[in-house]
Amino acid sequence: MIPQICENHRKELLRFLLLKTAAVRSGVKPGELLRIRHCYQTRNQEGLQFCLYLNDILEILELSYLELQNGPESSLILFYHPQTMRQTLAKAENMTILSKYHYPVNDAPEQLLSMLQERFAATKLPHEVGVFIGYPAKDVAGFIDNLPRTSVHRGDWAVFGDAGESVALMHRYRQIEHAARRILESSKDLETFFTQIFNLKHHKEYDKWAVQQ
Repeated sequence: MIPQICENHRKELLRFLLLKTAAVRSGVKPGELLRIRHCYQTRNQEGLQFCLYLNDILEILELSYLELQNGPESSLILFYHPQTMRQTLAKAENMTILSKYHYPVNDAPEQLLSMLQERFAATKLPHEVGVFIGYPAKDVAGFIDNLPRTSVHRGDWAVFGDAGESVALMHRYRQIEHAARRILESSKDLETFFTQIFNLKHHKEYDKWAVQQ
């Protein structure tokens, strides 16, 4: 039997991950990069109690994913939406960035993801990963070229040049997460939550939250 403190920790963890991957599940964001420990644990008087293992997390989330780094205690995972990822990688401005690092830009997305995995094996954090997680190409390129940054209040990533596109995209990603939080709180089970998040771009909760902002 799982100790109550462990079960509570498990629920908190899953809630966090479900919200952080909501924009990917809905197809609004191509990918989300998250570091996940191999096991989440707590200690009690009897010793160590394991709460949730990495494989359990991946199975519960039901998302396409790619392990980019595997350390002794945690893994860096790219969760992604295959169709949105395909559309993102096909954009000319993103192809231009990836071609600088010798990505096979005319190949299938799977080949580009495989190349990204190789880049992570050789480089701690290849900057072009921003393309894969839905950052504007101008911001990815600006970061790579070390250009002067544009000041943005509470920005989710470094912005370069005109902030309009970047801020609008940040806002949209936040809309999805806030709407997902409401849906999660009202859902009776994960299946219901998954169904509603999948259709979130056309969901009344998304529109309601957007109007309130």
